[in-house]
Amino acid sequence: MDLDHSAPPEDMPPGDNEALLVRAALERVLAAPDFAASPRLAAFLRFVVEATLDGRADEIKGYTIAVEALGRPPSFDPQSDPIVRVEATRLRRALERYYTTVGAEDPLVIDIPKGGYVPLFRPRTDPPAEPAPAEPEPQPAPIAPEAPRPTPTWQRTWPRMAAAALAVVLIAGLGLLALRLSPFKSDHGAALADRIRLPVVEVRPFEASGPGAPADAELRAIEEQMRDAFARFDFVEVKAASATTHESGVPEICSGPQSRSVFALAGLAEGRTDGTFSLITRVIDRCDGSIIWSASVDGLAQGTALGTSERRVVHDVAIAIMESYGVIPVRARAQALAKAPGSGYGCIASAIAYIRGDPQGQRGNGTACLAELTRQERDFALGYAVRATAQLYATLHDDTPNPTAEEMEEFLDEAERAAELAPASAYAARTLALVQLFAGEPDDAITTAEKALKLNPLDFDVAATVASVFIGAGRVEEGEGMLMRARREGAVRTNLQDAFLGMAAFMRDDVLAAQALVPQLTLHSAIENKLALALCLHTLGRMSDGREVVGALLHRMPDGAEGVRRLVRRMLPAPGLADKALAALETAGLSREAVAGKPPRG
Repeated sequence: MDLDHSAPPEDMPPGDNEALLVRAALERVLAAPDFAASPRLAAFLRFVVEATLDGRADEIKGYTIAVEALGRPPSFDPQSDPIVRVEATRLRRALERYYTTVGAEDPLVIDIPKGGYVPLFRPRTDPPAEPAPAEPEPQPAPIAPEAPRPTPTWQRTWPRMAAAALAVVLIAGLGLLALRLSPFKSDHGAALADRIRLPVVEVRPFEASGPGAPADAELRAIEEQMRDAFARFDFVEVKAASATTHESGVPEICSGPQSRSVFALAGLAEGRTDGTFSLITRVIDRCDGSIIWSASVDGLAQGTALGTSERRVVHDVAIAIMESYGVIPVRARAQALAKAPGSGYGCIASAIAYIRGDPQGQRGNGTACLAELTRQERDFALGYAVRATAQLYATLHDDTPNPTAEEMEEFLDEAERAAELAPASAYAARTLALVQLFAGEPDDAITTAEKALKLNPLDFDVAATVASVFIGAGRVEEGEGMLMRARREGAVRTNLQDAFLGMAAFMRDDVLAAQALVPQLTLHSAIENKLALALCLHTLGRMSDGREVVGALLHRMPDGAEGVRRLVRRMLPAPGLADKALAALETAGLSREAVAGKPPRG
């Protein structure tokens, strides 16, 4: 039976015992990956559970949750800010995932039914102690008037709960270990990569030439460093030379409607008379045998300085060929769109083209294809991550450029699933951080963004997105500096990044930065760039130009000033940032109820 707050007092175990059972169950849930990675979910769950145990269930309302658990100010308005509804939906999904995975054997279940926030606590059904007799005698009715009252469920299940709790700890530990493994580091992951038709990158043994060239052991060390660095990048499957398909099988892989790109990296180390060596590297497209890239890294040292040489080589080569707009991803996406648009990787290529604003991008084809693909391949983490990113960008660039609460719940679900399926994926973590920012979770966004940086410090496109998240989440100066460094390392410039740079210039009252950004922001038509442009013009004191931009925003937004305010709060959810930006926009006429000459919509 349920041990919930509405049960009759005589059916409830004594208060101390109930609290002990429920708090033990709560701590097991909070130790799970979903909750350990999301302080906001953990705070939400702990608040409602503790309030219920303290007899304060009637105080569990949207307002009290927002203020006491989620850190919202006393001025919080549940009608205009959907944060509690969004977090409640996430919490129910996280609990459902927990009790079907690492918590499958938990003796007590914590549930938050839809329609409210008060939790229910129920023990799992006890298994029969002995096999049923062949001819069972009729059982008495469960509530016969003359029968003594049954022993309460908590007393019958307490010994089993204690024993099961120990087993759950072991199960949770094994689950945490499994979740740390990348989905592309196992036989199952390799089979999935093959079905998706992810591009293959083979690192071949490097060769040595001339006196003073590195020894074989040193070359093998560079190869391993290169292979490990490449494996941190998403959207490719990295293999050693011996693991790749033989030459005779390559033509079959490279042709047909489900073709797959195959590349090989080779290197030649040449010794120099000064004791250094040069490493000449080249990338071969194995589908046609052509060399698509070659470069030489000179002045490399051996011996005790070999580690520095390894890092330099790995850095330079990875940036050139593995970044989002490096040699291999660009060629692989073009080949997929031309030869295998219906493959899993073809879906990814189409969606990424849309996100980047490339002419090849087809929003409908990309996201619709990914939706179908993730229904067929439920373990395809990158499919969920790319789809969440594409959907978020679509809501920014549509005629209604504001994600609704329901849309944000969907984006969060997709991004969280990607991060859960691929905990070693920097792209999945970076996607979740961006969605968390727009969902009004700056603290969680920063935690996730920092994780993305650690997962792949050489992916500067990931670093650029993380930097944007930092700006919106309140670490303005740090994010601005990181974004500029990422661009110097080759990160692709995007409209959204420019918007956050403009907002950073405004927040820091940096006239020079604002002046430099105005021409670029003026060229962009995206709504977020017009917001940033208005703020930069305010920084420069160009009030007349700022009013013109704000007037254009009011013309464009279907719900006028309120739509602008919502978008500002989504992009700048850190305390105080949105208020400062909105105050500047108000001086430029944001609150005008009507705009002369505003054309009808529709």
